[in-house]
Amino acid sequence: MRWSRTVATAVTLALLPLLAPAAWLHGGAFPDLALLLVVFVAFAAGPEPATRVGIVIGLAATPWTIEPLGQAAFLLGATGFVIGSLRRTLELDRASVRVATVAVTALVLRSAGTLLAGGSLLADARPILLAVAATAISAPPVMAALAGLRLVRGPARWRPAGV
Repeated sequence: MRWSRTVATAVTLALLPLLAPAAWLHGGAFPDLALLLVVFVAFAAGPEPATRVGIVIGLAATPWTIEPLGQAAFLLGATGFVIGSLRRTLELDRASVRVATVAVTALVLRSAGTLLAGGSLLADARPILLAVAATAISAPPVMAALAGLRLVRGPARWRPAGV
């Protein structure tokens, strides 16, 4: 991992929602760029770096959200660990599998955030589904842009302990 580039990218992606129109954010039509970075690192480098990136971007985004301190860091860190651990079992060569993984992950992450905040999934279904759709649609170009930043050196070097 190239940590200086990764941290700079994480902070930038954490700040981007501040530049979006408020109606997009509240209506759910803005992609979850933090999730896309965490999933990209999980696909490319494995669970440990993805967990670290998830915690960093979750803490970086906390000051301007209404979530309790550490909630986003926990959810994104856990997401990075799970997706990084599952990457060996998923057939990631296909773009459709990557997009489907991002969509399911976004749905679980948004639903968990809503439930932890005391919200109702039925009342918040529209913004959740719009955010999931926006994240899934933006996944291929965002992942290509992140690959162009060369956050991970060469092919993935992560291996499970004991192998």
